[in-house]
Amino acid sequence: MTASMDILYISPDFPPNFAHFVKHLHREGLRVWAIGEADFYSLPADLRACIRWYARADLNNWRKAEQAINELLEVKHAQGFEGAFDLVESHNEAWLRLEAFINERLVIPGITLREVDQLKKKSVMKRIFQESGLRVARGAIVSTVQEATRLAGELGYPVILKPNEGVGAGGTHRLDAQDRLEAVFEELRDDYLLEEFVEAPIVTYDGLTDQEGNILFENSLIYGEGLIEYAQGKDTFFYVSRRVPEALGHVGQSLAQRFDVRRKFFHFEFFKLAGDYMPIEINCRPPGGAIIDMMNYSIDGDLYRAWARMLMRRPLELPQAKKFVVAFVGRKDKPHALTHGQLVEQLGPRLVECAENPPLYWEVMGRFRYIFRCAAEAEAVELAAVARQEA
Repeated sequence: MTASMDILYISPDFPPNFAHFVKHLHREGLRVWAIGEADFYSLPADLRACIRWYARADLNNWRKAEQAINELLEVKHAQGFEGAFDLVESHNEAWLRLEAFINERLVIPGITLREVDQLKKKSVMKRIFQESGLRVARGAIVSTVQEATRLAGELGYPVILKPNEGVGAGGTHRLDAQDRLEAVFEELRDDYLLEEFVEAPIVTYDGLTDQEGNILFENSLIYGEGLIEYAQGKDTFFYVSRRVPEALGHVGQSLAQRFDVRRKFFHFEFFKLAGDYMPIEINCRPPGGAIIDMMNYSIDGDLYRAWARMLMRRPLELPQAKKFVVAFVGRKDKPHALTHGQLVEQLGPRLVECAENPPLYWEVMGRFRYIFRCAAEAEAVELAAVARQEA
């Protein structure tokens, strides 16, 4: 690929930190064309300056999105740049099907609609995990309360009910009894997966692949609790570890190959069970929220820039060694033992970022985030406990 390549970027404004991807594409010499739902002039000025042309559309309406893309192509050709785009990227699971649709419509290399189900539907992922010889939580798709009742009886309460296709913990329920199952099922409309409840820590295998699928960078997150507990009001806590366990790296690398993840970030979730790793789901996108920033803080590097340089087949210039454990605490709107000012003072120079999260994140990630880094895991865990202590 040459420095004159054209990229179509979907939704450059959200999440806000993903604007760094666009800025680095521009700095590396790529022409960035973009579609999104926000008004162009609501975008930060420094982001607008990195976009060659922008068209606004309802991204959930593929016909409207296609009209916006045709507008971009007309402008692109009028400016003397022939052809379609060299590639399309969203970095956002919500627009993965749209990305595949655009690839097929404009004959652009990348994910196809045929491949999207294995990247978005949990039931398809689960089948592939099993075909790969990996242990998975027992469960199945249920479409009626009768099917759910029968399966829950076989699995035993508590059980987990989650959308077959969804992002994060949205729509996921822990059901402890039959009456709760019946109450929740009255509100359901889409396919849902009912599984046994697994009592185990959750860890991740995250990273970035090159255009041939080779892993360029790897990372692991450790969750303090589960996403369900965070959605139910518990302050959020997780951290970037300084090392990826060998067994986790082995299974993570095998899944990246099995799902053919190319020139993409990935975010795989696992239960850790006595040294074994049980896959929960895979995501063909960067880990959410501020986690890429946390990964950057852990190495004093820049993964936004590394991704743009990977597309151009340039050296990544990315440190690999983790210098720090980087922790995230997301505090909900409730009284805490330490005020904001007291917590900032307690964290001192270890605090690298403190800000309000976008409202869409508040339920799970907390309203206010505190990101801090330490040399040792024990210190990060101790500080997180102090930060989350309620009044």
